[in-house]
Amino acid sequence: MKKLLFSISAAMIFFLANVVPSHAAETGVIENGVLKNNRVLIPIRSVSENMGIDVKWNQSQKTAQLIKGENVITLAVQFSRALVNQDRVDFDTPVELIHNTTYVPLRFVSQTMGADVKWDQKVKEATVILDGKQVVVKLMEPKYQVPTNQRLSEARVARLSEKLNEASDLSKVKQVRTYFKPFFTDRLIQQIIQKEGLSYKDMKFDMNTTTVNYTSETKATFIQSFIPGNILTGELHYVFDRELHVIFADGVWKVDKVNDYWRQIPNMGLEPDF
Repeated sequence: MKKLLFSISAAMIFFLANVVPSHAAETGVIENGVLKNNRVLIPIRSVSENMGIDVKWNQSQKTAQLIKGENVITLAVQFSRALVNQDRVDFDTPVELIHNTTYVPLRFVSQTMGADVKWDQKVKEATVILDGKQVVVKLMEPKYQVPTNQRLSEARVARLSEKLNEASDLSKVKQVRTYFKPFFTDRLIQQIIQKEGLSYKDMKFDMNTTTVNYTSETKATFIQSFIPGNILTGELHYVFDRELHVIFADGVWKVDKVNDYWRQIPNMGLEPDF
């Protein structure tokens, strides 16, 4: 552990160099911060570029690299671990893709970049200071105000996930329409019947679920990921994502559509979800 902490600290020396007092910092303002589950999420590209850090986005992997000098930080959407010059750093909230923008927890920038981070609860603003540059991140107002008693609960997400897992093998389900009607829309049930089950047989999605993104007062999306293993070289992980589109109908949230896709991410020491 001491060796790991020393290695991470050494990797951050470059970021910490030449930090000047906040009153002398150049200031930029970003107005699309997000508050989710009492965690402040910030758009990593906007913040990094304001700090003079290069950002490279890999669309197929859904990974981002933050580069400054010889130092490289690698992030993967859906996971709460980063590589800092090949050292692993865990944080408490996964990287998320919201409206095609990559978000990380506010604490991440202090944890991996060595930035000075301040949160003003009164005005709901975060200030990030690094290398003589300062960025103020303001929280944007949610576009849709979903009543608390109507929001998609963790228990309902778990239940829908369980039923989708079961829908991958219809041989164990009798009266498919009746069985899945409390959880899926008629459209999705028809697709499941036509395809004779969903395409991710034997994959149990019970980990790595992003928070819910409401696209209207009665519609929302969220993503789940499954890691079946790594390729033969061990340098990359296979990841299978499923994106759930849910609607509020008949007083409950039901799955209306499922999109799934494969990707590969750098091996960050994540355990396969067997």
